[in-house]
Amino acid sequence: MRRIRSPETRGRFVRLPWPVLAIVAVAGLMMPGRGAWALDQVRSTYLEKCGGCHGIEGRSGQTYIPTLRDRVGTLSCTPEGRTYLLTVPGVSMSLIRDDALMARVMNFVLFDLGGESTPPGTRPFTAAEIHAQRGHALSTTDLPALRGQVWARAIACAAGRR
Repeated sequence: MRRIRSPETRGRFVRLPWPVLAIVAVAGLMMPGRGAWALDQVRSTYLEKCGGCHGIEGRSGQTYIPTLRDRVGTLSCTPEGRTYLLTVPGVSMSLIRDDALMARVMNFVLFDLGGESTPPGTRPFTAAEIHAQRGHALSTTDLPALRGQVWARAIACAAGRR
């Protein structure tokens, strides 16, 4: 429980149970206001399932987790990179079990977060493509090394297209 002061108590504290505080807090967050943002299902799913590691805007910071913002699209330059995106553990073993929703999340990652790093003409992911790759998760003991090799080939491909 948390103590709060109210005008009615004239300096005394009133104890409110945490469920009441939670309801008050949520009600305050849900009040209509100028400039309020509402997230669609894709963005809220990304935030819930991916944003904790990759960052809410695709910037993971100084970690071994790759930054997605303005970079991830480069991987789609090669078929190997495209497959890699769907077979990394965070995607292939994701708790997002709906293939259509996963395809929409991956398209958000590729086109929105990837920005200009995604080559023109890149085809969007489909639910069928997601479904086909889910059963083929990467099996490596050195994911950073594999990622580096896949990235190197994708970067060479992207440089050749310029």
